[in-house]
Amino acid sequence: MEFSGTARGFLTCKVPIQAFILTPVGNAKVRGYLPTLDGWRAIAVLSVVLHHDAPHSFGFLGTGWFQEHGSFGVDIFFGISGLLICSRLLEEESKYGAISLRRFYIRRGFRILPPLLGYLFVIGALAIGGVIAVDRKEWLASLLFCRNYSFLGTVPGHANWYTGHFWSLAVEEHFYFLLPGMLFLISRRWRIPSLVAVAVAVEIWRSYRLQTQPWQHLLQHTDIRLDSLLIPAILAILISKPGWHELLLKIVRFWPILFALTIALVTLDRFEVVSKLVEPILIPLFLLGTVVFPNSLAGRFLELPPLRWVGRLSYSLYLWQQLFVDGQFFAPLGIWQSAPLNWLLLFGCSAGSYYLVERPLMNMGHRFAPPATPGRSDLEESPQVSATVSDAPQTDVARRG
Repeated sequence: MEFSGTARGFLTCKVPIQAFILTPVGNAKVRGYLPTLDGWRAIAVLSVVLHHDAPHSFGFLGTGWFQEHGSFGVDIFFGISGLLICSRLLEEESKYGAISLRRFYIRRGFRILPPLLGYLFVIGALAIGGVIAVDRKEWLASLLFCRNYSFLGTVPGHANWYTGHFWSLAVEEHFYFLLPGMLFLISRRWRIPSLVAVAVAVEIWRSYRLQTQPWQHLLQHTDIRLDSLLIPAILAILISKPGWHELLLKIVRFWPILFALTIALVTLDRFEVVSKLVEPILIPLFLLGTVVFPNSLAGRFLELPPLRWVGRLSYSLYLWQQLFVDGQFFAPLGIWQSAPLNWLLLFGCSAGSYYLVERPLMNMGHRFAPPATPGRSDLEESPQVSATVSDAPQTDVARRG
């Protein structure tokens, strides 16, 4: 099946529908890596780090907005995950005719678990040595990916600080079990209605819970936040359909307006009632806008090499930031938790985690379970991976700004 997708300032493309699962306009070559999203990962993780770090001021500039609203970076991570996980599963289904849960979980396991276990080992050792305080129940809840339902906020002092950020990792892991299972078990005809039904149910349930129990950490429960991942997944399915693809291209062309509206909601919605209702829709839309129209000034900024490098480190940065940037509360590590040394240590540990742990084990996961399309050039492609994409439909259409 073929169709034409036209956008202002870009060439008209006519390529197989399979090539348009999260593919930039004017670049129909099938490849799993989308550099623009690495730029967004960098922005997301830096927002979260600045949210947790002590406030900084640089003349008339400062980090005050991030201190109050930097947790918005987690919502960007959710949007990226929903789009990518679903689109990659659809690519595999398009290539092989079915989704392999075994291959999916092998790749996820090699991607997620090694750096996570490394961080938990380090803070566990520091806690045993009496250097920092870590509650054992919270540590175990983090290991079992149920930190967002544990004793969050009830432990006296700061014994829950070093594992507090594992709530979002728990939400994502729960999503990794739900979405692939639904795509695997539900026929293509009923996928959209089923996912929409679950997302709407989450919206209704959240509105009810927030009225009856206005608890801050309620927003960290999977049943309250799952729509932030499901709605991007729904959009990933819709953009693979010809009619919806053309409609979505027309909408996401105005992604700067969608982004500005999202920032306004985040800033003005103090109690996060309206923003948490609308953000799951707006965030994946402006993410899609920068992915399919990467030749704008903002798109090129997101693809700058330094920003993409930070994006590659984003998972480790997210894990390790809790150890180094809590100087605004207390500083058991002394100068090691004070700027700028804490930032140098954070990037040093994260780079070590990425190059020594993450990347080698991601390569291993890809060798055991080759993806349908290759990823970044820094991830080695095994012969099996090369074979899976050698016969993928490719159309060389020039990109232009």
